[in-house]
Amino acid sequence: MTFRKGKKEQRRYFVRKLTLPGHLKARLDELSEASGALYSAVVTAFWRTLRRSAGRGKKGGPRDPRRKAVFLSAGTLQKWFPKDAAGVLHSHTCDAVVDHFISAMDSARTRKKHDSNVRFPHRLKRHFKVTFKSSAIRLKDGQLLLSTGDKKRPVALRWAFDLPISVEIGWKETGGYELRAMYTDSRGVQVPLGEKVAGIDIGELRIAAVYDGEQVDLHSGRLIRARNHYANKHQAKLDEQISHKKNLRKSGSRSSKCLRRLQRARRLLRAKIKRQNKDQLRKQARMVVSTLHERRVQTVAVGDLSNIRDSIDYGKKANQKLHLWAFGQFLAELRSQATKFGLVIKIVDESFTSQTCPWTGARKKPKGRTFVSPCGQHHMDRDGVGAVNIRAKYLESVAGKGTAYGRTPTLPWTPVMAGMAPVTCGKRYRVLPVQGRDSQGVEGSTRP
Repeated sequence: MTFRKGKKEQRRYFVRKLTLPGHLKARLDELSEASGALYSAVVTAFWRTLRRSAGRGKKGGPRDPRRKAVFLSAGTLQKWFPKDAAGVLHSHTCDAVVDHFISAMDSARTRKKHDSNVRFPHRLKRHFKVTFKSSAIRLKDGQLLLSTGDKKRPVALRWAFDLPISVEIGWKETGGYELRAMYTDSRGVQVPLGEKVAGIDIGELRIAAVYDGEQVDLHSGRLIRARNHYANKHQAKLDEQISHKKNLRKSGSRSSKCLRRLQRARRLLRAKIKRQNKDQLRKQARMVVSTLHERRVQTVAVGDLSNIRDSIDYGKKANQKLHLWAFGQFLAELRSQATKFGLVIKIVDESFTSQTCPWTGARKKPKGRTFVSPCGQHHMDRDGVGAVNIRAKYLESVAGKGTAYGRTPTLPWTPVMAGMAPVTCGKRYRVLPVQGRDSQGVEGSTRP
């Protein structure tokens, strides 16, 4: 196994999480409220300055063309707010609050290029996460000391690890505060073993169909689908009970212990399913990337699904499954694992890739899970066809031939092997076997 290191290589990090004890809640509430007040002040100052410099009133009116809008930078905001109003935060923690707001603005600006419904951060916050930079972190006598505005009252925690480069304290979804310590990942990146190109079609039933130029691998997503189905049914029962308890509660009275117990059960359920799905996606992404690395693949073309939910309307049940489709999380895991193995991820438009015959170039919408070519001689799983065409699209774009992957192929990308479709291998994670469909290249079957 070979590794590489370079000065220009992008740094990688890993996070160590720790649930904080309850006796620190009062102190952490004070810090989070001060951070939220500072964040709200930054948001108010930014938008008020922009509105007034552009010549708009409070209610918004016609813009004066003679005036130039002023967008405050991170440096200016940090000079305006060197400390919080209560004086309980470290000065570099205050700078981190400004950095979070500017990062949110940059992220919204990037997303707005593809989605016009994205809104810039404008809401005020009562609580906000507290970030400690390296200048505010010390390690002494087995304790992690986090400096605050009051030098005599640092946040002290028992710590059995190395000194992190930054620490963040925030509220967990299941309740309670959580510490997230970030470390630099010093492990080297593996060198690609070859220069092959692979195509990946991300799906809902099959989380990934992978074509490396020789064979197609289908990675099942049935376990995630079954887990989401269970969570939806169980949450619906909890929602009904919570609604009943809320209707019985008198106006102005405190919620009952039973209501709080039900609400806590719902939060725990959501958090548990989220953790399990994240772990499943990471394992499957690791398997996909490591297998491609062993097959000497360097570039991976992945279908673009960024705006697919805008046009989804297949009925109540189908829409629920598709809106729970974690394709963005799986793509993020693919990127993370690909970085470790030295692979490059390329995003490719996947329009009509599952409907275009890779043998004849004709377009035909498949019925069911199997794609049958218009000539009737070739059968293949439709997700596998999508992976083949995604790879072909990328190769055609690199060769400068546009996207004529199905009509005038100019590269030896055809999947035909001895007049038959490529071998399809199923990858399962505790999924029941498919019955009665073992000859069409579907999941779990193997064709010679």
